[in-house]
Amino acid sequence: MKIVILTFMAGVAGAMLYFFVIGECPGGTIVRDAEECRGANYDATTCNAALASSKRKASENQAPFATLDQCLRSFAVCEPHAAVSSGFVPVPRGTCIARTGSGGFDGTPVYERLR
Repeated sequence: MKIVILTFMAGVAGAMLYFFVIGECPGGTIVRDAEECRGANYDATTCNAALASSKRKASENQAPFATLDQCLRSFAVCEPHAAVSSGFVPVPRGTCIARTGSGGFDGTPVYERLR
């Protein structure tokens, strides 16, 4: 039983270390808006496409919470879902702009979690 507990604790510690070292945006840059994106040496086309992709993923493609209260239990800021009239989604604190496997760039929302 001790081995199981120690293995579990080592796994949790390893996961925490991985996310601490790698961060939320491995191989990319977290930006808040187009101005900050251009300041990070991305061109305007890349910034606009990545920010639009991130917004779409955050507001349309994400499964919604049923109520605003449910969303606010886990995230700092929430808004109505873009496609589901009775759902709510978290508002990202920024966008991770990272290179894709095909050589382009993509934007992924980065959230501020409460827990």
